[in-house]
Amino acid sequence: MIKSEFLKLKNSTGFYLVSTYTLLELLVIPIYLFFRNDRVSMINVSLIIMLSFPILASILSIFVFEQESAANNFQEIITSKRTVEIWLSKLLVLDAFCFLLSSIVWLVVGTLQNDLKQGLILAITNWILIIFLNHFHILLSFFIKKGGNIIISIVETLFLVFASNKVLLGAYWCPVVLPVNFLLTINVFYIIMLFIWIVFCVIIIVLFSKRMKAI
Repeated sequence: MIKSEFLKLKNSTGFYLVSTYTLLELLVIPIYLFFRNDRVSMINVSLIIMLSFPILASILSIFVFEQESAANNFQEIITSKRTVEIWLSKLLVLDAFCFLLSSIVWLVVGTLQNDLKQGLILAITNWILIIFLNHFHILLSFFIKKGGNIIISIVETLFLVFASNKVLLGAYWCPVVLPVNFLLTINVFYIIMLFIWIVFCVIIIVLFSKRMKAI
């Protein structure tokens, strides 16, 4: 099942979008940080890159839904006895694939700058953020149309801008800013709370997928 979902993703527009974006990151960021070899610059660049994640996650979720909608309007999923497993496989494959988008560049930068620990922290933080955004925007796709999904991603980007200026420290009600708050304070509780939000999104997706099957 996971292999099947991977093949679907591999042949999708989302695959080429993420691959192209990752390639641009690898071409630009290591070169820029080579001339600004310090942790503050790494964090600042990471915060800037995070601003693109909401719209990318929104577009990816739209691609996933359009792909399934084109395949007999979700009938393959709805009529299957493994509806929940299919959705969980989709999420797992998408999250694993977005490791390229969010994390590879920071592992490369950390290695090149002999600061693998900081590179690993940035890689994990960026990956957790894109995982949450993937799950959240796929959840939104159950309820709202493409335009609404993209508008919400723009609002999320604004929240990230505010968070980078330390305006939303302690705002646990706003999960999208928690990784930024973690990088600014190194308070692990922000990451723990984001994991809770991710689990919450997964539970809602599972429940709604069961409801689709019941209908």
